[in-house]
Amino acid sequence: MSITKTLRKYYWVSEAFTKRHYKTVLSATLCGTILLGLVVFLLQYIPTYKHATRIAKIGKYTTTSLPDNILKKISVGLVTTNSSGAYEKGLAESWKIDNDGKQYTFIINKNLSWHDGKSLEPSDIGYSFKEVTQSIKDNQLIYTLQEPFSPFLSALTKPILRNNKLGVGEYRIGNIEEYGGNIQKISLNSKTKQLIYKFYPTENSAITAFKLGEVDQIENLSYIPKELKEEPQNIIAPFLEDQKIAVLFLNNNDSVLSSKPTRQALAYAISDKSFGNKRAISPVSSTSWAYNDSVKTYDFDQEKAKTLLKTDIQNPANLKIELKTMLQYLDIAEKIAENWNNTLGITVDVKVINGITNDYQVLLADYAPPLDPDQYSIWHSTQSTNFTHYTNLKVDKLLEDGRRTLDSKLRIEIYQDFQRFLLEDSPAIFLFETNSSTVSRKPIFK
Repeated sequence: MSITKTLRKYYWVSEAFTKRHYKTVLSATLCGTILLGLVVFLLQYIPTYKHATRIAKIGKYTTTSLPDNILKKISVGLVTTNSSGAYEKGLAESWKIDNDGKQYTFIINKNLSWHDGKSLEPSDIGYSFKEVTQSIKDNQLIYTLQEPFSPFLSALTKPILRNNKLGVGEYRIGNIEEYGGNIQKISLNSKTKQLIYKFYPTENSAITAFKLGEVDQIENLSYIPKELKEEPQNIIAPFLEDQKIAVLFLNNNDSVLSSKPTRQALAYAISDKSFGNKRAISPVSSTSWAYNDSVKTYDFDQEKAKTLLKTDIQNPANLKIELKTMLQYLDIAEKIAENWNNTLGITVDVKVINGITNDYQVLLADYAPPLDPDQYSIWHSTQSTNFTHYTNLKVDKLLEDGRRTLDSKLRIEIYQDFQRFLLEDSPAIFLFETNSSTVSRKPIFK
């Protein structure tokens, strides 16, 4: 009974208070509701804190030639690829190939919208290709080719920006600073993060900026200076967005290197081609669906190297080879020169150059495997971009067939044969997958 009396007492008191002050209670409730609604409305206009990271990027770029790893943060292409190079949906939710590989029809994903809220339309997608006709029908984007070209989808992985600025990805472009047509700085903003990319012409200038505290991170460094390695506040990690292969390119037009036995001898005479990295045996990426791991690997064989060289050259001591390379590979080039001298007795002159040159006998440089295993422009004998001047009619035919064939199983067979015949001729010596790095400074606050 005492609990009941207590509850009745509170009820009577509340009722009396409400009757006496109901206007005040009503006004306070109404004002509180209005104030809460106003706060909720204004919150969307109050800038939230975004963690900003200043990143050094090496090279010269314009608004129409941004690096792929930046573009992919802003948008996607008609199609995308997975880790093995297989194609998946991007701006297009599906596609089909007709007319013996000469017509590609893409269904645009209407659920996507640009950063300004505009719905994605087929007319927004502005790829431009020679000898390819683009047409639109309802929600379909149609490309018509004059001839079948199986690597065509790889060209459609390039992320699309509307008006060179708007994408559909997590980040949208903020401020851009340019000088002389080149981007000096560009900011990318997501809901919670800001990435500020600053561009530097050389690795040394980017390293200096990092030391001075102008940036918090450097992407894609080919070498790490000792002082950066020894600084405990620095974090060094692999840069996985730009995979390349270190290759010894052999000029097949050279009077010495035009001989297959001599080229093979040079390959066999290198004691360890990995130089502490992951070994590469082919111009096709090891993650590609077309990769062939059963090709000739040219593991170190001193006797075989000597025998092969003597097929062409009776007195190797009279042979002199010039090996050109960039500064970051100087140590490796000198070790290769030492191998060739110790194993084969030949003299090697190592020269440091500032960039890729066509005037070379042997060149140690990076090679970026294309997304699609089609390497027609690099190895076909008719192409001016055939860097090594390599000629093999069988390889030419395989490269021609590979880009005309749509059947995936048949393409695998073609490109595995291509690798097998190419490696047998050894027009270049494939060494290792390169390890470019990202250097970051540990944050003060976690």
